[in-house]
Amino acid sequence: MSTMGGNIGTRTRHKRPLRRGRRQSARRGILLDDDASSDMGNFQGAPKTLDAYFRELSDKRAKREQALSPILEALTDNIEQNFVEENFVTLLYHCLHCLKKGSAKEMQQAAHIIGLLAMITSCVDHAHEAYEDVLTALSQQRKSKLKTLKILDCLAVVTFFGASNSDETEQAMQLIWNFIHPESHSNMERKHSPDVLTAAISAWSFLLTTIDGWRLSYKNWQGAIPYFSNLLDNNDEALCAAASEALALIFETNCLEKFSTEAKDSHGSIYEGGTSVKIYLTKEELKDNIIKQLRSQSTKASNENIPVQDARNGFDAISAALKFLEENCPNTCVTIGGQELMLSKWSQKIQLKFVKHFLGKNGFVKHMMQNENFHNVFEFMPKKRNSLSSIIYEPEREEVTVRFFQPPVVRCQDSSLLPFISREERQLQKKMTMSPNSCLSKARTQLLNKQRLLSQGGRLRESACFAVADEN
Repeated sequence: MSTMGGNIGTRTRHKRPLRRGRRQSARRGILLDDDASSDMGNFQGAPKTLDAYFRELSDKRAKREQALSPILEALTDNIEQNFVEENFVTLLYHCLHCLKKGSAKEMQQAAHIIGLLAMITSCVDHAHEAYEDVLTALSQQRKSKLKTLKILDCLAVVTFFGASNSDETEQAMQLIWNFIHPESHSNMERKHSPDVLTAAISAWSFLLTTIDGWRLSYKNWQGAIPYFSNLLDNNDEALCAAASEALALIFETNCLEKFSTEAKDSHGSIYEGGTSVKIYLTKEELKDNIIKQLRSQSTKASNENIPVQDARNGFDAISAALKFLEENCPNTCVTIGGQELMLSKWSQKIQLKFVKHFLGKNGFVKHMMQNENFHNVFEFMPKKRNSLSSIIYEPEREEVTVRFFQPPVVRCQDSSLLPFISREERQLQKKMTMSPNSCLSKARTQLLNKQRLLSQGGRLRESACFAVADEN
């Protein structure tokens, strides 16, 4: 007994070392155990909500980086309208902070989220606020920030949905154009990679689709046609495709004199500084030269068996631009979510292509089907599925009848109309109509069971229809 007491008095508690396969996450409060011999087994806690990730944006950088990714995925695939409207200002502030001082990964994700905010919000003031903040942030910082592809796309998207007039749109276009083709440094564009130049030209073209040709400035875009024409000889297929699409869009504006001093008006001259200047190329001659270049590139690609296609979209953009210049853009039918959208202008094709690149295939279909901003821009109204076709119509009333043979009734001797029913006949009638084992009772029970099954099936079909409507 004393020995036992001594052992108890001198016993010390040792900390049990954690097994190698066990790791604990303090942030989520989830214990992940990879050891198969453990008694606890694998345990996974409840998934975090979007609001929980939103609150983590104000924490340290490690948590901020982990929170941006699920928020980006949610806004792309699920269109969290209520979440965006309630937290727009705060979320925009956090993303702008990441855009200014975050890491490269944070900058890309934050820029993408800002673009999604402008796409989703139904408040015009919110979209315009995003435009002003992004334009101010990029104008004040070094132009090297624009080398991030997502930032170029973000600037284009917030301008597309947030600019209130053509002057504001041209301000963003001018910022992109100075990055593409700076006047003071003629060789600066060579320092940009083909991917960056392709993204910049695509963003510039995307914004050009929103402005009528007569509203464009005569001073801002001089030299655009010669610059894009020189890019048609580039070996990079994606860059060549972006330049060809921009040229086709310029021809659709029907204001070539605003993009090149080599194009003359209907009188054969343009006015610069109050004097008439003789020009050598007409609009038709300039268009013919562009068509010859595009044909040369298309022939070269076919001879070398190289698909000249835009890597950002995956179709032959040069051939499409050539077809537009030759045939003036015939109507194109695009299928989205099982429904058709007719495109009658080249600018609509550019818009659709850019938005699809920004959102990805799945996110693009989701926004086209559910985002009202997209319905207004592309004049696309998805048809709602008719759930009545799947309903089985049920009768309002159904009865069961039983017929049985009864022998002739013997009249009373006083010739009265009251029939005489014997005791045996009365018992037989009760047995045929009132007994639980009678044919009438069994038929009535079958009818009630049938009606119960039909009622349950109708409720299941109704809930399934609501579930399909929610998913779409």
